[in-house]
Amino acid sequence: MSFQKKILLKYATDNGFPNPTFFIDDGVSGVTFDRPGWNEMIRLAEAGKVKTVIVKDMSRMGRDYLKVGYYTESFFAERDIRYIAINDGVDSDKGDNDFTPFRNLFNDNLE
Repeated sequence: MSFQKKILLKYATDNGFPNPTFFIDDGVSGVTFDRPGWNEMIRLAEAGKVKTVIVKDMSRMGRDYLKVGYYTESFFAERDIRYIAINDGVDSDKGDNDFTPFRNLFNDNLE
């Protein structure tokens, strides 16, 4: 099991998220949102089968800050999907985090 997956599983277990499903895009750059695991998660979200999205940090979701912002601020919110970025202290159930847009912009420049 990868280090990242262990972090996510521990968080899910410790915080009452039973039976997590992992969407993995090993070997595919976060610059693109056309990734098999991501596409499957979005398909399930559109079908109303996703309640919470948990990532290790925001850069794991993607590197395009405009698209990350769209998903975190619009797509997930419109579908009442909770979004958590563990290492960034982001949890949509706890309100806005003033640093989130800056993290997105920084992550956009990583690649």
